[in-house]
Amino acid sequence: MLKSLSTGAIKVSTGPIHSASPFYSADVERYAYDPGKAAALLDAAGLKPGPDGKRLALNCDCTNAGDTRTLAEYLRPALAKAGIDLTVRIAPDFPTWARRVGEHDFELTTDSVWNWGDPVIGVHRTYQTSNIRKGVIWSNTQQYSNPRVDDLMAQAGRERDPAARRKLYAEFQKIVVDDCPVAFVFETGFAGAFARTVGNTEFGVWGPLAPMDQLFIRKG
Repeated sequence: MLKSLSTGAIKVSTGPIHSASPFYSADVERYAYDPGKAAALLDAAGLKPGPDGKRLALNCDCTNAGDTRTLAEYLRPALAKAGIDLTVRIAPDFPTWARRVGEHDFELTTDSVWNWGDPVIGVHRTYQTSNIRKGVIWSNTQQYSNPRVDDLMAQAGRERDPAARRKLYAEFQKIVVDDCPVAFVFETGFAGAFARTVGNTEFGVWGPLAPMDQLFIRKG
């Protein structure tokens, strides 16, 4: 999908924290493309195919533009291979989509959420039990709740030692990926144009909002 839809401009996502973050951990379960295993899991869940080959029907909400619509449209034929009849419900405008998702009036949705520079700012909000706030978009709209995850985020938010924080977030990522309240598909980066004389132009996890105090101009 990444090769076909993005011409290689985006990367596979492995979990809730972006790979550019110093708190990213690659030590999580990877969900390989395995149609046979998908069929077995659906069978085990009691969702066996009917005479028409369909196991269940789902709606997928998306906005009318950008990667989220492209992904939703791709999911329709992709999930059909597993016997899932997907209807893509394209919102006429952003407020319509935000209202549906914020009110928890959806079965599946495609969305993108920016991590920001620290997990406390951009990651915790998606998984905290205390942030299940009906009517508020980009809160914990999937209504995910895991006491251990809440505890890990609380500890990491108070911890000042970077190594200790990385350890806490490593466990956090492993649990969230295993619970799978969100299916992580791809992560995007940022591109920028600089004159050849400008040095140290790496954006990092902050993207174009990164502090530019480390930029310098080469002489000569």
